[in-house]
Amino acid sequence: MTGRSIATKVSKYPNYVQAKAYLKNFLKHGRRSFIRTNRYAYYQHSGSLRVIVIRLVHDIYEVRAYPTDGFLVESIEEALRAEDFRAWMFTYDYCNRSIYYITGTQRVGIDTYRQVKQAIKKKGKLARASRAYLSHPNPVRTP
Repeated sequence: MTGRSIATKVSKYPNYVQAKAYLKNFLKHGRRSFIRTNRYAYYQHSGSLRVIVIRLVHDIYEVRAYPTDGFLVESIEEALRAEDFRAWMFTYDYCNRSIYYITGTQRVGIDTYRQVKQAIKKKGKLARASRAYLSHPNPVRTP
C-alpha cells in the first residue's frame, strides 16, 4: 500500500467536527440515523464507513467510526469489536447545553482509549468527579 492510498483511506473517516455533529444529532433526536434507541444510534458516513453514537454512562458519549466493507454487522457488540476504528469521547453539560471533548483514539491511541472507556463504563468516575467538583461547598478561589 502506498503512502497516498493510506492517506486517502484515513481521510475517509469523519473528523472531530463531524464526530461532534453526529453527537449533536443524537442528542437532539435527529432523523439522520438509520437505527436509533435511547442508548445508541447508527449513521452511514459513507459507502464504506458507519458511525455509531453510544451513551456510555450518564452524560458521557462515544462517537465511533468503523469500516463496513466486507462484513455485515448484526449487533452493537459486533460493531464495538471492530479492530479498525476511530473514536471520540465527549461529555454533555445539560446545564450549559455544551459538548466537551474528553479524548479520542487519534490523541491517545487505541489501547489507551479503550482503557479510559473501560474505566468510565465500569466506575463512571469521570461523571461523578465532575459533579462533585461543581457542587463542592468551598470552591478554591484565586485572589
